[in-house]
Amino acid sequence: MTKGMPSPSKRRIDPGSGNARGARLLLEYTGLAAKYLAILGTSVWAGLKLDRMIPGDWPLLVWLLPMICIVGLVLKAVRDTSK
Repeated sequence: MTKGMPSPSKRRIDPGSGNARGARLLLEYTGLAAKYLAILGTSVWAGLKLDRMIPGDWPLLVWLLPMICIVGLVLKAVRDTSK
């Protein structure tokens, strides 16, 4: 490190700089991805549980619930980005 230069951990990001906007955007998309993974994981889990309760050999709900969630998430993303 050069003398007089703050270490990377002590450097502050200017809220108006491009780095701050990039960091904010990264956090926004990370949160969105976590939400999508949670929704899909919950729908698969619910499908497995419901398929065990319903008599039958073919796991219908473990396929159907995540597909419904994916379609809903895509429609929501299209609606949100078209504003």
